[in-house]
Amino acid sequence: MDDQLALAEQIVEKATKLGAQDAVADVFKNRNFEIRFSQNQMDIANTWRETAGWLFVAVDRRLVFTDIRDFTKWEKVVTDTVAVARKSQENPEYGGIAAGPFHYRQEHPDPKVIGLQEGGALVEAGIEAATKAGATETAGSFWRNEEEHHLATSAGVRASRHGASLYYSIRALRSLEESGHGVECSTTLSGFHPERAGLKAGEIAKRADKPQKGDAGKYDVLFDTLFLGSLADQIVGRAGAFAVMAGLSPLKDKVGQKIAHEGVTLYDDATAASNGARLWDDEGVPTQRNTVVEKGVLKTYLHNTSTAKLFNTKTTGNAGLVGPNSYALAVEPGTATKDSLMREIKDGLYVTNTWYSRYQSYVTGDFSTIPRDGIFRVKNGEIVGAVKDLRLTDNILGVWQRMEALSKERQEVMWWGEVSVPSVVPYGLARQVGFTKSSM
Repeated sequence: MDDQLALAEQIVEKATKLGAQDAVADVFKNRNFEIRFSQNQMDIANTWRETAGWLFVAVDRRLVFTDIRDFTKWEKVVTDTVAVARKSQENPEYGGIAAGPFHYRQEHPDPKVIGLQEGGALVEAGIEAATKAGATETAGSFWRNEEEHHLATSAGVRASRHGASLYYSIRALRSLEESGHGVECSTTLSGFHPERAGLKAGEIAKRADKPQKGDAGKYDVLFDTLFLGSLADQIVGRAGAFAVMAGLSPLKDKVGQKIAHEGVTLYDDATAASNGARLWDDEGVPTQRNTVVEKGVLKTYLHNTSTAKLFNTKTTGNAGLVGPNSYALAVEPGTATKDSLMREIKDGLYVTNTWYSRYQSYVTGDFSTIPRDGIFRVKNGEIVGAVKDLRLTDNILGVWQRMEALSKERQEVMWWGEVSVPSVVPYGLARQVGFTKSSM
């Protein structure tokens, strides 16, 4: 590890000698493996052993970010990057990087995750649970991720970290229109249970029996965790200060204002035991828990050093050197159960997943998204059938303002389609959510 940190320091030193006022280098090692499966059988196994990195330089407020893939040529990469920066357009809003050094908390990845050499039994446990629950076919992937990062900056940061995590995603099908999706995330082997994901996916697929075309209208809606994870990702993604400045957010000038139901508290916390955990942001600032929404009120935007100076505040430890990022989201649990939330619905829907979220207006928050996998009609607290061909068409703030109850059960979710940031979320009940017909 010392060799990689020394290399990061050399990269930064060369960049500054060539004239960069600010430089950040991250040298990282990935040791990952993946198992993909389809038709209830494991069919592809991939292993990655990668050493790579990235470099950021600022020359007179001219910014360039680049990858480093071949470290035998790192000196040329640094020289070329600084040269490109000199010819680039000035960014007058750039405010520099955070001054270190910093103190970081201790990180202790699970040695059983690091030592895991094959995941076949874990994959099979999920498949078996799904088929026992009623699925006829499954497909998905299992990942074991391990990474080391070594960060150096021209502002005095020198740091190394080592993390590991597990991830499982399974889709269960009985037909093309009868499907369910389950995921499992964990940073420990003892806390990783792929059979839970398989069981959930299989049960949803079985229950999505012969879906009928749904009717457009406004419905009371029970959101499953995958769907609520997407809605949380949408809100916090729009809470980044760069998104606000760029006109890509409905949250402009709303700090201190109510944007969600009073029962909603949502935060970004890379210090938690999550697949999104990390010790520092891209400037080396220690990560922290940032409450974005507290009892329905927007408390803060997410900041790096540059945006914090523009907003006359402090960085939240969420750099992105271009724009702030969220790392690990969580919605505080409520007091209800999933079943009690279902019983609150007299005439509505239970939606389990979504994809293809698109905004008609980032400024107002008008958006649409297509429910995926099981969509269920609910009357008098009971599922009475499955429906299809509906699109949620509403306003992202409006949906959260009508999110009147949350469950005490929570799950960590993520998947490439809609939940890009690992998110710990409950089930949620929202009133009078708009739906239109979908052709997909």
